[in-house]
Amino acid sequence: MPQDPAAIQQQIEETRAELAETIDAIAEIVSPRRVAERAQEQLRVRTTELRQRYGPVLGLAPAPSPETALTPGVPSGAPPGVDTGAPRVVRAVRWDRVVLATSTLVLFVGGVRRRRRRHASR
Repeated sequence: MPQDPAAIQQQIEETRAELAETIDAIAEIVSPRRVAERAQEQLRVRTTELRQRYGPVLGLAPAPSPETALTPGVPSGAPPGVDTGAPRVVRAVRWDRVVLATSTLVLFVGGVRRRRRRHASR
């Protein structure tokens, strides 16, 4: 059953538009910048989960404010309001730097592996 040429042309244009959207979506997914952003976000989320789960066990806490970083007379394990005479030492982890260092290491290792594969295929 023959179709109207105008209808065929309309279907072709719709198919082209859908194909262009699909190609753009694929390009967005495999873009190195987007891959790096997703990896960084996954690292940030995982680091936050680990910090919440194991931070108190390891004695790690969020960075304190500068005013309370060193409060003389209160050790880090003493309850508030107890003055034992010992200086208070607070351990703070800069999680933003941990995420940055980890993502840099991942990208570096990936680059080295990629270079070795290229060199081995020659």
